[in-house]
Amino acid sequence: MSRRIELVDVSLRDGNQSLWGATGVTTRMVEGVTPALDRVGYKAVEIASSTLLATAVRYHREDPWERLRAARDRMPGTRLGFLTTGKRFITFYRTPDALFELAFRLLVRNGVTRLWVIDPMHDMEGAKRTAEMAKRVGFEEVVGGICYTTSPVHTDEYFAAKVAELDACEAIDSVYLKDPAGLLTPERVTSLVPHLQSPLSRLKVDEIHSHTTMGLSPLTVLAAADVGVDTIHCALPPLANGGSHPPAPRLVKNLRARGYEVDVDTDAMTDASAYLLRQARIKGLPVGVPNEYDEEYYRHTIPGGVQSTTRRQLGEIGRADLFDQVIEESVQVREDLGWPIVMTPFAQYIVTQATLNVIAGERYQQLSNEVIDLLRGDFGPLPGEVDQNLLDRAMATKRGQETSDHEDVNLEDLRRKLGRNLSDEDLLMRAVMPGEQVDAMVAARGRSTPSALATLLDGMGQGPTSVSLTKGDTAISVSRNAASGAGR
Repeated sequence: MSRRIELVDVSLRDGNQSLWGATGVTTRMVEGVTPALDRVGYKAVEIASSTLLATAVRYHREDPWERLRAARDRMPGTRLGFLTTGKRFITFYRTPDALFELAFRLLVRNGVTRLWVIDPMHDMEGAKRTAEMAKRVGFEEVVGGICYTTSPVHTDEYFAAKVAELDACEAIDSVYLKDPAGLLTPERVTSLVPHLQSPLSRLKVDEIHSHTTMGLSPLTVLAAADVGVDTIHCALPPLANGGSHPPAPRLVKNLRARGYEVDVDTDAMTDASAYLLRQARIKGLPVGVPNEYDEEYYRHTIPGGVQSTTRRQLGEIGRADLFDQVIEESVQVREDLGWPIVMTPFAQYIVTQATLNVIAGERYQQLSNEVIDLLRGDFGPLPGEVDQNLLDRAMATKRGQETSDHEDVNLEDLRRKLGRNLSDEDLLMRAVMPGEQVDAMVAARGRSTPSALATLLDGMGQGPTSVSLTKGDTAISVSRNAASGAGR
């Protein structure tokens, strides 16, 4: 009997972050595509990260909890998942445990039951505490992660020692291999997965998440299946390929051609993909295309989204010509920082510091607060040896000598400060986001066109059967069928 492979869809979270700058997906889009996603038969759908919750508020003035509920209500047969590092929630600074526990409680309340915990610094004690917190508040499944990168310190022995720390944690149900930069090759994953599995007696490395940044992951995930990985992350066009993930329809064909059983509805995949493609055309959003292999990428491993943002920001200050120098400087900055993995938020820290170095013309003349926090240990121990000159400079600053007061935060103090009548959801967002952005979200509630029409229909009841609205050149007619009470 052939082995079964299950799929996790990441289109709405990681596909959106990788190709649409985390801002392309809206609540209305989620409402439109999730019924088809629910028919596919995915093991889970990755619905959000804290970044996606923030961009819903910041760029669309949408309530992110309403978006989660919309997905939950339209996907009753599919588990919804959330990605966390366990160190920060929305902000780029450490988040107090009290706020994290509130966030986890609210995620469960609003329909999210699967959690991926990935600590880029491989602080496994911190990851285990996060997993235990998640199970305590009601998450049904917690997946612990190993985050792949290349550096002199990230060896097979390093990875095996780190994954072994998770084995005794009863709150962790399984392990996944996360390749955020798409650096894994078929040969590397074939040797690495057995090495990761060897120290584990309870857990299994049974899931892989690999970006198509280098164009290799469609082959890499097949090789992972061949060495025992049972769950593969993928995305639907237009949110596949590029810096995103392997396209699901082709992945299914390739897995089946290798003799694996993949129990999914490809017609539902086609319907969901067609909806997303229509939305991309309407909104002028890019369609992911396969990337060519680029050997130079292994030197800096800066994600494509961070590169495009850096190029744009340099252009805004009239220094676009510095881009190549900044990317080259980032290689040295990463080494001096002790080889942190180049993923959010550390990719941004590295590139920001590299930019400061290049513009100043002197290395570490000016240090970003985030780099000081990193060196101070706010995100756990760095994997390699830190440049002593850099460390001394950082610790001599006022910020370097401060002690963290994050753990003093408690919800009662926040309610006293922010408002006792706030919902838990609004309290959390006001604690981690600028007040004016949350104010705009609250003011926009119920004012979008779909919400207004729904309210209008509900209010018609047994009264009028037809309403017409006109503004300028735009006219909208809403009618209720007198016999059935249905609006159209």
